[in-house]
Amino acid sequence: MKRFWDKNKENLVGFLLCGALLAGVLSMIALIGGAVMGFFGFSYTSVGSVILFFMIAAMISYPLNLLASALPKALLALDKIDRRSAVMLYLLLDTAATFIGLHIVDYVMQSISATTISIMMISFVLALLGMSEVRDFHEKWKG
Repeated sequence: MKRFWDKNKENLVGFLLCGALLAGVLSMIALIGGAVMGFFGFSYTSVGSVILFFMIAAMISYPLNLLASALPKALLALDKIDRRSAVMLYLLLDTAATFIGLHIVDYVMQSISATTISIMMISFVLALLGMSEVRDFHEKWKG
């Protein structure tokens, strides 16, 4: 065991630091998201439940968010749609994907109560934050 630790100490410490940084960033996003949703009827029993709510929802909606990001980029790269349509399609798909993830977690978690409008609003805000990924893709792709 001592040999393993000596051999991999730097890798393990780096991995743990990256994990802690990721958890911290997700926690801040969760707290800000919870505050925004609070204006639309979101209620919770503890701050930990809000963080858990957003972390689980992120894991659930991640595969759908990948598809929501890839489909507009693929259609744009194939010149099937223009840039404006790609951005609109991304906003629609990403909002729907995030909404599904948040709604599933809201249904399962007893310590969270989110209204449909609060889930829809934070889903749209999060989609707006990722919009530049699709908007700037055309310039990167066409070079």
